[in-house]
Amino acid sequence: MRFVNTKTVILLIIIVVLLLVIKNIVASIISLRQNSQIVTSLKQQEILEKEKKRFLQQQFYYVTTPQFIENEAREKLGMVKPGEHIVLAPPPSEPQKQPDTTDYSPNWKKWWRLFF
Repeated sequence: MRFVNTKTVILLIIIVVLLLVIKNIVASIISLRQNSQIVTSLKQQEILEKEKKRFLQQQFYYVTTPQFIENEAREKLGMVKPGEHIVLAPPPSEPQKQPDTTDYSPNWKKWWRLFF
């Protein structure tokens, strides 16, 4: 039986260890890329949510103003201030359709009727 050279065994062990280290590094790089994409999408979502929050805050501020409350009470609830009177105009009637008086006869007949 032939004995394996110790240098060859050490070289094989070093190669196996290096392959494991390279595999772990590649896995870490892939994981890092995926995480950076997730972070980017979450930052974009955060920006959209902040804009939505700002819009809702402005809308809340407008809705709580006395002017908005008064307009809503007048338009949707039909309320009036003391001393005011509601005037309702009748709905507009549909205009009557006039009969079609377009003359579709040829031009020479129109001239004939005009002069004779």
